[in-house]
Amino acid sequence: MDLDERTLASVAAYDAHAAAYQQSLRLKRPVADVRRFADRARRDDLVLDAGCGPANDLRLLRDTGVHPVGVDLAMGALREARMLLPRHPLVCAPLHALPFRDRAFAGLWLSGALTHLPRAAWRPVFADLLRLVDHGPVYLACYRGSADLEPLEDPVLGEVYVSAAVEAEIEALFGSHGLQEVTIEVRPDPVHDRRRPWVVALGTLTR
Repeated sequence: MDLDERTLASVAAYDAHAAAYQQSLRLKRPVADVRRFADRARRDDLVLDAGCGPANDLRLLRDTGVHPVGVDLAMGALREARMLLPRHPLVCAPLHALPFRDRAFAGLWLSGALTHLPRAAWRPVFADLLRLVDHGPVYLACYRGSADLEPLEDPVLGEVYVSAAVEAEIEALFGSHGLQEVTIEVRPDPVHDRRRPWVVALGTLTR
């Protein structure tokens, strides 16, 4: 799958402003969501943080006792992640072509990663990622709405392109893969403002 030019432009923005972006997230980390995720996993489980960015969530996941592997396409973000977690497994690769065997993980953390892909790519990429998961918690957070790689002026990154979905779409996405114990909430954007809400979903994959 060739990446959309707008997706690549967003990746370049994360590359260029990775350090500032990491700092902007320091006080806005999803601590409660990470704990809910970890409660559905077992200690020492290997989980995948797809679109880990500069590793803010990755560190939280590690601190709960699971073993997260971080992947991202923005090398600048991964450099910041490496400074934060110098011995942690980090991989630079697109979400649709990750170098892992099927069912290698016991959980999937997907916070904002689909946001920078066109809406038409969400279902196939989500399916590709779930093939890597044997069982365990699946977390997804995205903008709420109908945007399809529309420009957004981010206060830290500058112009990026974002896609969005509504609760029913995420519920259908989870349901199409048989995820159980699904919870879906609408939250204020932790970085921008309450006028730009997020959809936050958590389910459990069983085989």
